[in-house]
Amino acid sequence: MMDEQKKVIASNIKSLLVKNNMTQSELANRIGIAKSTMSDYMNYRAMPGPGVLEKMAIVFGVTKADIDTTYKNTTAQIINGKLELVKGTNLVEQYLSIHNKKTRKIPIIGKIAAGQPIEAIEDIVDEIVPPYEVANPTEIFGLVVHGESMNKIVPNGNYAILRKQSEVENGEIAAVIVNGNFATLKKVYKFTDLIVLEPSSYDDSFIDQKYTKENCEDIKIIGKYLYSVSPMINN
Repeated sequence: MMDEQKKVIASNIKSLLVKNNMTQSELANRIGIAKSTMSDYMNYRAMPGPGVLEKMAIVFGVTKADIDTTYKNTTAQIINGKLELVKGTNLVEQYLSIHNKKTRKIPIIGKIAAGQPIEAIEDIVDEIVPPYEVANPTEIFGLVVHGESMNKIVPNGNYAILRKQSEVENGEIAAVIVNGNFATLKKVYKFTDLIVLEPSSYDDSFIDQKYTKENCEDIKIIGKYLYSVSPMINN
């Protein structure tokens, strides 16, 4: 099967070379590969990879499927959060298979305070269908953003979608509860004796919030920011 596909690819390349009045050497030079490598393709000793096929397609003004027919009926699809190629299924069948599945909706919570597990919070103001499947959907939740301190990232009133976790890397955005108050969305920076919550706003009046043992009894990260959603789009 592999040898047959090598022959198909070589035949298609030959046809495109003739059509474009181009030699094998010229094509090799234009896509940046050795002439010996091109010879291997044309004599069925090797198959061009996706990157080489893409370059050839650009030079010839065609698609990769016009060179390597295995790309026909192949589409890109996000599966478990990863972009993968799906073969042998037409678009209608793919749509039906995806949308006929029972999808767990993401709960959007109005406010979150300390001392209560997220699963038990009743302040659910909306639910949205996730834009793609994730490995652990029960670990995903949304939070309504109140205020303008992060409006470069999430405008006031929009939903911040988060993954439940208690730690983030410096510079990552997280939902944080400080001294039992409602969760706030900020960039988090942790140092030996200091935690800094940094806003990201077009309003310069918002400044860093700095917490130490002296001015903070309890600080808790409840989720890492993934992306934002406008409630108007979902309604």
